Amino acid sequence: LRGKAGDTMLRGEKIVFTGKLDTLSRKQAQALVTALGGKPQAAVTKDTTILVIGKVTTNLFQEDSRSLKMQKVEALQQEGLLISVLSEKAFLEQVSAHLNQVVGMMNVTGK
Repeated sequence: LRGKAGDTMLRGEKIVFTGKLDTLSRKQAQALVTALGGKPQAAVTKDTTILVIGKVTTNLFQEDSRSLKMQKVEALQQEGLLISVLSEKAFLEQVSAHLNQVVGMMNVTGK
């Protein structure tokens, strides 16, 4: 995730969520991405830059416990595309660190 001064860390990022999120609803998470300059996506595409993984529900009849979105990301990574995979916690920690940085810059500049 980028973090240049004066720019939001999610600007231009295309983010997909998979699994059940603990702290936010899917709609809230997508709204947060939009507010920080990113673009939430419903499905993984070649344009996706970040996959955020919540809790995955397992199905006893599934051979592969990874979500279909995770499987798609891994296939795209094997083709050479750079897609970051973050846990929900890591995503929220990075968002929080970015917001703290923005507040700190606002305090320094007196805005």
